[in-house]
Amino acid sequence: MNASLCTDPFGAGSSSEAVPADAVRLTGDLGDGPLRVVLLGTAAGPYPAPGRQGAATAVVVGDRVYLVDAGYGALRKYAQAGLALRDLGGVFVTHLHSDHVADLFNLLLLGWGPANRGVDHQVRIVGPGPDPRDSSAGTAGLVEHGLSAFGQDIGVRTRTSPRTHLAKLVQAEDVSVESTPTPVYEDDRIRVLAAAVPHPPLHLALGFRIETEHGAVAFSGDTARSRVVAELAASADILVHEVMDPTYYRDLGYSPELLDFLAASHTSPQEVGQVAAEAGVECVALSHIGPPDPRAVTDDDWERPVRAGFRGRIVVGHDLTRILPTRS
Repeated sequence: MNASLCTDPFGAGSSSEAVPADAVRLTGDLGDGPLRVVLLGTAAGPYPAPGRQGAATAVVVGDRVYLVDAGYGALRKYAQAGLALRDLGGVFVTHLHSDHVADLFNLLLLGWGPANRGVDHQVRIVGPGPDPRDSSAGTAGLVEHGLSAFGQDIGVRTRTSPRTHLAKLVQAEDVSVESTPTPVYEDDRIRVLAAAVPHPPLHLALGFRIETEHGAVAFSGDTARSRVVAELAASADILVHEVMDPTYYRDLGYSPELLDFLAASHTSPQEVGQVAAEAGVECVALSHIGPPDPRAVTDDDWERPVRAGFRGRIVVGHDLTRILPTRS
C-alpha cells in the first residue's frame, strides 16, 4: 500500500503527483473466442477516482453483449471496448447504489436509434425491485422515471429522426429472490440465475451466474464474504468478485464502527481467495476495487492475499481488461 495516499480517502494523492490515465484500449486476453468478459469499469464507489471508472462488465457471447451493472463511465468504456450497442442483449443490475447504475439510462438515451450502430431493438433490464421499507423505486421505476425526466429529448428525437420510441425499446423488470440461485432470464444464448447476497443496509443486492454453451461467468455484486456467491460460481470459468482492502481504510483512521460496517458489506482479498477456492472456479477477476486509485494498492498487493487461499488464475481488474476462459 502507498502510505503517501493514506491521508486521502479517495486516493487522489498530492497535486504534484502524476494522475493515473484512464484506459483507452483493450488489454489482457486479446485472442478470439466465443465467450469473452470485458471489465469495463473496475472502481468501487461512489466517489470518482483517477484511473478507474464505475462498476460495469460486459459478457460477450458470439456477437451479442450482455452488461452487468452500468456505473459512471460505462457507456464510454463500452464504446472504447469496440462494442456496438446494436448488439446489446440485456442488462443485469446487481443493486441500485449509484455507482452501479449512474450510466444505466445514458446507455439507452445516448445510444438509441439505428444510426451509429445504436440500440434499435427491445433490451431487457433485470434488477432488484423496490425497497418495501420506503417508497424508493426499483429497477423498473428507475427506468420509468428516466423516460419521464428526459421526455422532451426523447420526444424531439422521435419526431426528427426515424426511430422507435425509446419507451418501446426498454423492458425493465424487477426481481425478488432469496439466497437460493433462481433463474431470472433466458434467451437463445444465455441463462441467468440470481441470488440475494449480503450488502447491508440495502434490502436486496444480487449476485448473478450467466451460463452459456461455452462456459459460465459469475458475479458477486457488492457483498460481504458469502457462501451464496460460492454456490452461484460453482465450477464457473470466471468469477468477477468485488474486493476491499480493510488495511487501507484502517490506516486512514476510519472509526471501528465504520470499519465494521465496511466488513459487513464488502469482501477482503483474503476472503475472495477463499470464496474462489470453495467455488472451484478457474479464474477470479477482482473488480469494484476499493480503494479504486491504482496508486493506493499495487496489483501485487491485491493478488498476494488472494493467492494465499486460491491456486487458480487471478486477474487484478483494470478498466478494459479482456478475459477469455481457458478450459472451454
